[in-house]
Amino acid sequence: MERYDLTHSMLQQDGELPTGACRDRVAMAIGFFDGVHRGHAEVIRQAVAAARELGYAPAVLTFSPHPRSVLGKDGFHTVLTPLEDKLTLFAELGVELAYVVAFDSGFAEVTADRFVRRLLLPLGVRTAVVGFDFRFGHRGQGDADALRSLSEDAISVRVVEPVFEGDVKISSTRIRERLAEGDTEAAAMLLGRPYAISGEIVHGDARGRQLGFPTANMMPSVPYVIPRHGVYAVTVTGAAGQSCPLGGVINVGVRPTFDAPGGASRLETNLFDFEGDLYGQTLTVRFHRFLRPETKFDSFDALKSQIAKDADQARSELSALGLF
Repeated sequence: MERYDLTHSMLQQDGELPTGACRDRVAMAIGFFDGVHRGHAEVIRQAVAAARELGYAPAVLTFSPHPRSVLGKDGFHTVLTPLEDKLTLFAELGVELAYVVAFDSGFAEVTADRFVRRLLLPLGVRTAVVGFDFRFGHRGQGDADALRSLSEDAISVRVVEPVFEGDVKISSTRIRERLAEGDTEAAAMLLGRPYAISGEIVHGDARGRQLGFPTANMMPSVPYVIPRHGVYAVTVTGAAGQSCPLGGVINVGVRPTFDAPGGASRLETNLFDFEGDLYGQTLTVRFHRFLRPETKFDSFDALKSQIAKDADQARSELSALGLF
């Protein structure tokens, strides 16, 4: 998949888009697509299907960072899916061209008309596929109808209706809510895959090793949405020399048995049946089952006993899922 990075300054004059970015005919899905959940995937699939039907190039236009974070909206400084992971998922859905717009205060001022005339039309967009709540341009002044009219019908627009899981409309907000509750199973149903966090393994204070359960302490690579504090059954990929996922149990939280309240969230994973040095490696943790809330224990021995129970339960849960 080819990637092109775009800025608002490229829209100031004609001919400033990156070499190779402009094509004759493109079918494009447009959106931020945080999580690339099942609803987003349907938008992208329809763009890919339209491209194949019409003989166009299948493309996605997305933004980085989240427009709402630039505009000062609460709750959008974290992400469900980092940009690089989104691009991987786009490619898996059949996208051949990815356009990444650097969303900043300058781009926030771009009018709907300029967005269409200086960006979409020069890129060769002839079919746009958008979600039911699609808005674009300064202060969200444009919608699907405006996109048609501003292009003078040069761009056909397909609007994808919301996708439901039961009676629940799938949305990034709903997934964030489920993760805040620790309901990783529901989040996975909405995403279409387990929720995952990636990061580098860094040195900790060796508390886990003292307890007999050495842990890999992860520093997330981006400001992810962090699930509810507690203990989860997980699988882990990315360890050098390991071709298959490793089973494990992760504690997400502030370690109240040892640390004062108010500290930053930690992600500490005990990997089953693994011995080796993981420091400096980037691993990906996938959350499968919530086991219990984070708890302050009265003694070192009580905590050690509970960790052993957590590990046994996590093995059982992962085995039942066919993951361990």
